[in-house]
Formats: sequence, C-alpha cells, structure tokens
Amino acid sequence: NTDVVCGPDDVIRKGDYEKTRLAVQQYIDKQKQKGTVADVAVYFRDLIHGPLFGINELEDYAPASLLKLPLAMAYGGLDDTYPGLFGKKIGYLAASSTLTTQNFPPAVTAERGKFYTIQELMYDMLVYSDNASYTILADYYQNHIPNGVQLLYQAYQDLGILAPQETLDQNISVHSYAGIFRNLYNGSYLDAKTSEELLSWLAKSTFTEGLVAGVPDGVKVAHKFGEFTFPNNTHQLHDCGIVYYPDNPYLLCVMTKGTDWSALEETIATISKTVYTEVDARRL
Repeated sequence: NTDVVCGPDDVIRKGDYEKTRLAVQQYIDKQKQKGTVADVAVYFRDLIHGPLFGINELEDYAPASLLKLPLAMAYGGLDDTYPGLFGKKIGYLAASSTLTTQNFPPAVTAERGKFYTIQELMYDMLVYSDNASYTILADYYQNHIPNGVQLLYQAYQDLGILAPQETLDQNISVHSYAGIFRNLYNGSYLDAKTSEELLSWLAKSTFTEGLVAGVPDGVKVAHKFGEFTFPNNTHQLHDCGIVYYPDNPYLLCVMTKGTDWSALEETIATISKTVYTEVDARRL
C-alpha cells in the first residue's frame, strides 16, 4: 500500500474509537429510554487507513430515498456502453399522484409533460432528493435500456444491496450502504470522473438537518438522506455520507426509527457532532 509507505503523514491520531462508540451508544440508550427514538444504527470509518466502529450495523431499515444513489451509479455504469446517454432527453408523462409524499419536499421537482436530460434528472434526484426524477429514471432504465431490469438488479447486487419488488420488503443496513460510499470514494465501481461528479452533487444536497447539522460551517459533506413512513405512522430517517474533515475525510452513516421527525433529525445531528468533535480532538 503506497499510501502507507510513501503517503503524507497522518493529521489525526489513529487509535481505536471505542470510547466514542460507547458515548454514542449511551446517547442512543438514553434517547430510547425517553421514547425519543425506537432504534438507531451507526457506522463510522476513517477513510485514511484508519479504524472503524459500528452500532447495530447489520440491522435492517427501509432504504426509501437512499436507493436514489445506487440508481444514479447504475446509470453511471452505462456511460461507456451508451456514449451520450446522459444528454438524452426523456419526458415526465406519469401522473403526479403516483409519487410518494415526502415529509422533506424537494425544492426542485420534475414537472409533468416536460422533458429533461438524464443528467439533469440525476442531479435533481441526488441534490434535491426529487421523487419525480427518480420515478422517471427508474422507469426509463427498466423499460428502455436493453435488459434493464436484469442490469439494475445486478448493479444493486454488485453494490451490496438487493432490489426488492415491494416497498415494505426493501431493507438495507448501515454497513451495506456505507459500502456504496466507499466505492465512490475509491473509484472502485465507476471511473474516477463519474465518481467525483456524483460526489460533487451529493455535496450540494439541500438536506441539512442531519449529518450537516453536526459539523462546522464550511465542512463539506457528500451525503444522501432517506425518509419513510409506515402505515402505523412510525417513521424512519437516515443520513449517510462522507464528511470531508480537513485532510482526513471519514464516512458516517446513521439510520433511525421513531415517531417524531424532529427527534430523529436531532439524533442524527447529535451523533454527527459527537463523531466530528472526537475526530477534531485527535488532530496532531
């Protein structure tokens, strides 16, 4: 590993994060005792050959809008096979009533009857988490790309997740979803240019109530959030991504369950702040 032998000196101490894991676990336990949250899963990894820790990291959650990122990556994998695909215009012809209601509505959304390039739809899907853009892209991939259904399923398998047929049967863990960001960061699934482009869009996400709320202003976070409400009115809120701590980025993924959106936001933000504070305290 040339990074270890010849790379720059570490900017933070690389000891284990057991005390941090315990602190986060204690915070989660207190929130559960108060009834603020029903459950929380956390995955942390120092991306500069550093340590990691997890809490309930294999617990299943509904991915909801988190699936927008693997869809974008599946499209990214077609760039070589179909040159110019990102510039192709496709129309939004489906009725808006088919879209799932979003508790965090997008600032920008595709309009029925209009045409957009695939790149525009991918951008809006990741930056604004627009359900309309996701619906258009998912439909086009499965119905207009040769063997699209099989290719998309294979892409989801390659990325460590499945493509279930029913919304309530979908599940994902913080551990498996964190792997998607590692693939982007390392350029191991898509080429470097496409990986960087997707990360740059994710860094513009308009959702700032989760991971972003726990770090100082000016620190970039390339992330994707997801929200889901079950018929019994219980909610799930997730936020996963890369926090670009100066010269030492790290990966943090938090998934939550509960009945109060604000409490779930605060839980993610508090965990994010706890982790950032620890990383910053290790600076050499």
